[in-house]
Amino acid sequence: MTTATSAAFAARLRALIDAASARPEIVGLVGFGSTADRDRADEWSDLDIAVIVEPGQEDRLRRELDWLPRPERIALSVVDQWDALMVVTDDGALMEFGIARLDAFTTWIADRAEVILDRGGVEPALRQILARPARGVDVAVETRVALVKLLVGAGRARRGELLTANRNIRGEALEHLLRAWAAALPGDHAVLDSLDPHRRFERAHPELAARAEAALRLDAEGAARTLLDLAEETLGARDDFPREGAAAIRRRLGWD
Repeated sequence: MTTATSAAFAARLRALIDAASARPEIVGLVGFGSTADRDRADEWSDLDIAVIVEPGQEDRLRRELDWLPRPERIALSVVDQWDALMVVTDDGALMEFGIARLDAFTTWIADRAEVILDRGGVEPALRQILARPARGVDVAVETRVALVKLLVGAGRARRGELLTANRNIRGEALEHLLRAWAAALPGDHAVLDSLDPHRRFERAHPELAARAEAALRLDAEGAARTLLDLAEETLGARDDFPREGAAAIRRRLGWD
């Protein structure tokens, strides 16, 4: 991060802390991602914040945004289907908020987080979250699901349903392969995001990431076939690799 970018990011965060501190219904703030690990923040980093509030205040703070710094600069805001609040200011900066009371916050999942405002109980709640064991990855299951999605996607591409084919191949199959690769292959796992297998995969597995990205540039069926090739090359020596399933997919699609 450049000095100017670092200063701008810090100023945005400081303004949010100051604004939240003036609201008695806000119990605390917790930063996630680069908001917690600010050494890796850059010009594209957003503020990713949990806002801990008094019970009954959640919905109001999602919809009445006067608690944010300089609300007149908000150009776009939306609450998604998971009740996450996303705000874009007039300079294109993004802030994402999860708003919850303290007891609900303790049920969240996180791998990197930092308390940045605590009026009571937030630090112990975060320690409880971070102490919770991460969900294990079943490489065999992730690989099998990926192969099924490649088969489905290739079939839909041949049917002419290219939008759903791309979702199956470039979205679903790739995500399951990334989870399998991250769990099965040696690499710098400390840089990975346990909640999103796409994040920083290039840093842990640069060569494999480049080959997967090149596959995604192909047409839908070409991408599916190349991802299957990569799966067999990288995971095929494992005892739990579904060799018969991969062979059946190749026969079905005429790839053998």
